[in-house]
Amino acid sequence: MQYRIEREVIDMRWRLLALALAATPGFSAAEIGRQPAISAKSVRDDTFPTVEARYPSGIVARGHVEYANYVGYRPLQLDLYLHADRATAKPRPLVIWVHGGGWSRGDARQSGAFADWPGVLAMLAARGYVVASVDYRLSGEAKFPAPVQDVKAAVRFLRNQAGAYGIDPARVYLWGGSAGGHLAGLATVTCGVAAFDPPASTGRLPGSQARTAKPLPQSDCVQGAALWYGAFDFALGGGTALNAKTLTGLLGCDPAACRDTAAAASPIRYVKRGTPPLLLIHGTADEEVGFGQSEAMAAKMKAAGAPVEFVPVAGADHGFIDATPEATKRDSLLALDRTFAFFDRLSKR
Repeated sequence: MQYRIEREVIDMRWRLLALALAATPGFSAAEIGRQPAISAKSVRDDTFPTVEARYPSGIVARGHVEYANYVGYRPLQLDLYLHADRATAKPRPLVIWVHGGGWSRGDARQSGAFADWPGVLAMLAARGYVVASVDYRLSGEAKFPAPVQDVKAAVRFLRNQAGAYGIDPARVYLWGGSAGGHLAGLATVTCGVAAFDPPASTGRLPGSQARTAKPLPQSDCVQGAALWYGAFDFALGGGTALNAKTLTGLLGCDPAACRDTAAAASPIRYVKRGTPPLLLIHGTADEEVGFGQSEAMAAKMKAAGAPVEFVPVAGADHGFIDATPEATKRDSLLALDRTFAFFDRLSKR
């Protein structure tokens, strides 16, 4: 009897809600009084409607696409810049942007002095690319190697979804600035290094990767990277962004007391013949990450016989910030032009 009364009370509450909705503009007759669907088991899939932004040249931007979900952490997401004709056109090369922020802040939608970074990424997409911009676990959430594992997880995820997104999985490139330059560089030079494999993901990917606890089997190797004012040798130092406090945040230990960990996190350690092509662009007056970082990385690439392009930007500080707004604009556009041309040469579109 008690159970029947409780059910009647619940039904009455839903009828009252229906009456309230009926007086609210914007609800259709079919929606009024409809009770929420209940599954037979716990549901993890995100059913929030997909929101897309439209850019010129048929570019469709889709935000907050989940690419991994680890126990104890927030879902990891990326933004996608796709082509409206992806279902019928030939697969396109993929460029993945990795943001900066000292490994402790920042997000997928900002870079240096660019006022509209998503617009820049849409411009690159319009040249014939699929573009992704990733968020990763910051140093306050997880220590090294977590962020580079996340970059590699994004590479695997996007290869796994190549057919849906119109991606050519044989032409995948990374692009990053500052801390993102370090992470993109480290992911590039550590193709297949087991220590940086993504952990098991329990998250939903479009459909559901949640059904397999193992990392996706697709390769984490990329075919090249453009790296802006990145850090490549933690033993070298140079710049306030590479001070002991910042590196301790990333590494989880004082770099002076854990030199092996600092060395393992340094991209320069892994350079060898066969390392994919790199474009290094760095301001000569950089006070955050010293110019010598890219200089040393370029020298190591050349000594190994690996292809590298090194572009010093005279007088520019970190983020290509210069003495005047005009100079900042000039240097930022120079870096962008050289980067777009680099990807065009690699992809031979």
